[in-house]
Amino acid sequence: MKILWPAFLTALCSFWFCVGMAQQTTPAPTKQTPGSKLKFRLAGYPRKHNEGRIEVFYNEEWGTICDDDFTLENAHVLCRHLGFVSATSWAHSAKYGKGVGKVWLDNVNCRGNEKSITDCMSRGWGNSDCTHEEDAGVVCKDERIKDFVDSNTIESDQSQLEEVRLRPVVASAKKRLPITEGIVEVRYKDNWAQICDEGWNSRNSY
Repeated sequence: MKILWPAFLTALCSFWFCVGMAQQTTPAPTKQTPGSKLKFRLAGYPRKHNEGRIEVFYNEEWGTICDDDFTLENAHVLCRHLGFVSATSWAHSAKYGKGVGKVWLDNVNCRGNEKSITDCMSRGWGNSDCTHEEDAGVVCKDERIKDFVDSNTIESDQSQLEEVRLRPVVASAKKRLPITEGIVEVRYKDNWAQICDEGWNSRNSY
């Protein structure tokens, strides 16, 4: 029997290449770094207290979760992380605005009964081809888990220095750093806006 070695070797290499690619793309449990503490929060706008862009604190940095392959089962697990009993729906394509930092998780696949997102399948921490235009959001059922005492946080939005600023009102103030007086402005949807002074008092300035 005559073996056509070039054709045989080509077929063999193609086989091992396919096997290697399959091993790389097969989802695996989302392993957590030993000793690291995960935290979760809801962020973005416009939203209610039980919905928002889902963000996770991992490796000392806040990041988001990509909406690729996202399901209601994923949202159930994440809402329980936040202290809610379950989820009612989820959102894709950065409905609550684009996050910043890392996209920590991609292709997350939960059954819905996992105790932690680390028990779900995914591509692994920090392994994502998504941009923040694909940030996932969740809508949790407005019912809290009884005696929920986890230290996870629910925040209205990310605390970033640029979201609140003082705009100097006189030319001389522009030359002084840091600026200690001026008009208070907040950033909303990439625009800066002023705050009405009705009902404002010294405690609002603290």
